[in-house]
Amino acid sequence: MAYTEIMTGPDGPEPRDPEPAERGNELQYITHRDGSHGVKVRIDSETLARLKALLDPLAKPRPATDDEGPDLRSQWERNGDAFATFVRLGMAHPDIPTQAGESVHVVVTVSLEDLKTGLGRACLDLVGDISAAEARRMACECKVIPATLGAHGEPLDLGRAQRLASPAQRRALAIRDRGCAFPGCTEPQQRCTAHHIVHWAHHGETEIHNLVLLCSRHHRLIHHSDWKVRMAYDNHPEFIPPKFIDATQTPRRNTMHTTRT
Repeated sequence: MAYTEIMTGPDGPEPRDPEPAERGNELQYITHRDGSHGVKVRIDSETLARLKALLDPLAKPRPATDDEGPDLRSQWERNGDAFATFVRLGMAHPDIPTQAGESVHVVVTVSLEDLKTGLGRACLDLVGDISAAEARRMACECKVIPATLGAHGEPLDLGRAQRLASPAQRRALAIRDRGCAFPGCTEPQQRCTAHHIVHWAHHGETEIHNLVLLCSRHHRLIHHSDWKVRMAYDNHPEFIPPKFIDATQTPRRNTMHTTRT
């Protein structure tokens, strides 16, 4: 009579099959047919909890204002904007590994003429083709290096330090603007970029009188709409709405930061 001997130990029979290996964290970059991009991730429960704890405060609906009304973004859109803010803030963190001894950065290659006009195309390092208007906006960011090319593709300039607000200037802007200077916006200064009122491609200076703090949303709005920003007589920024919003185009200022202090 045949039989099978089963080895036993203090904790009972030895399992016949090993436990399946635990899957680690995964992240994939995706490019859709329409040219938009996405990421697909698989993360453990602890990482998900930490991510939600980080993003949830950034994804809260914006308070309704007289200038922009209620926040009409969906929960998914708010999550996406929160993730973009998180990535931008993360690039400035001192513990992020360096690239060849420099702080982490990306390079945008664009012709000088296209950069001046905002027309044409540019190439974003690690991603690919983008519009020159997007490159123009990104050139304000401290972690983006604009590589400008001449008419024959020759490199004209590769640099950023002289175009960026210094730490001392950032502190001065934080004192003056206290956050995003766009009317009705409540975003704090930590989430803002120093925007050149006169773009540096048009010889705008990196000086306090030519800089204004803008959150990512209103930074895009200034670059891609008919809203205008200028420095008023008292050296504070004011914004001119398009005629379809206000036929008189009366200048507006942000009073949200001052009223909350």
